[in-house]
Amino acid sequence: MLELLGITKTFVLGAERVVALEDVTLTLGEGEVATVIGSNGAGKTTLLNVIAGTCRPDRGRVRLAGRDITRWPVHRRAPLIGRVYQDPLRGTAAQMTVLENLALASRKGGRGLGPLVGRRKRQILGAAVAQLGMGLEKRLHERVAHLSGGERQALTVLMATLTRPKLLLLDEHTAALDPANAERVLKITEDLVREYRITTLMVTHRMDQALAVGERLVMMHKGRVILDLGATEKGRLRVEDLVALFRRAGVSDDALLLVQNGACA
Repeated sequence: MLELLGITKTFVLGAERVVALEDVTLTLGEGEVATVIGSNGAGKTTLLNVIAGTCRPDRGRVRLAGRDITRWPVHRRAPLIGRVYQDPLRGTAAQMTVLENLALASRKGGRGLGPLVGRRKRQILGAAVAQLGMGLEKRLHERVAHLSGGERQALTVLMATLTRPKLLLLDEHTAALDPANAERVLKITEDLVREYRITTLMVTHRMDQALAVGERLVMMHKGRVILDLGATEKGRLRVEDLVALFRRAGVSDDALLLVQNGACA
């Protein structure tokens, strides 16, 4: 489903050249869910940017659903890829209503403007938002700016999956939420991904999440994939084991800005 073949990306910052990604090769099967964890500056977000098309690699290829999308612009990839950012404010239009946001998301990749919401579509979108279990189906005409951070992020996850994309990118999407909302949004995410069988790449800073979610665990450091574990190997690990693996790979305690069960590693 997703193939990254020898992805390399270097940024020039003044007189300094920073290698953000170095020869990254990774394959995800259809419906597979992988978590990505890494030290500070490991290249995790750059990896998602390359996949989404907001950053073009210097070398390597990106293939999705059998198509080479390496040179595709963002808007052409949009129907195939859903993305949720860390900041709950990024995924929705604050001054539009819940219903209007959902209507726009449902037309992702569509042509023309046309009427956004008829009665039938309102019923369909209301039923979709009801599955979040937050009562937002009763607040369809309320501006998104009035929602809490957890409500807004849950709505963003729903919007990102509404058109059943081939791939979902999650960029530390629960990191800005309080613990209760973080767990709630993660549960909503897992339920939607499982129901629609969406191939998912989830970057997280929490080691417990990295171990609990999905079938694969990818560890990154200094722009490289240093470990790629399947379900069986991942299932044997505890948080302490993951910390030990990082340290064995030469990641210093200062660079290991990760979280284990709510406490910094």
